[in-house]
Amino acid sequence: MNKKEQPAVYYQLSDTVDVLAAFDRAGIEHLEVSAERTIVIYSRTIFDFEIDSGRLEDAQTVTVEVFDISPDLDADTDSVPLIETLVEELATTASVDWERR
Repeated sequence: MNKKEQPAVYYQLSDTVDVLAAFDRAGIEHLEVSAERTIVIYSRTIFDFEIDSGRLEDAQTVTVEVFDISPDLDADTDSVPLIETLVEELATTASVDWERR
């Protein structure tokens, strides 16, 4: 487990997105925890992906946080670039802009 406190990053989507379908289309592993939350494994990093407005099938605003950084990276690695890489892939897959709040 990473020891550095990692910040959550908040996003506003330009349109509603079915994030589960976007994860599936992108081939990104995820485990649905509730109607508003899924755990994501991407590049050997574990993310907490929570919907602030809407549900996983029609997300409008989301919060993304890193639970555990890949063992390939230093434990003190900044999580924000990791989150942004994941979000960029989802934005491309879903054809929707994600604006960081």
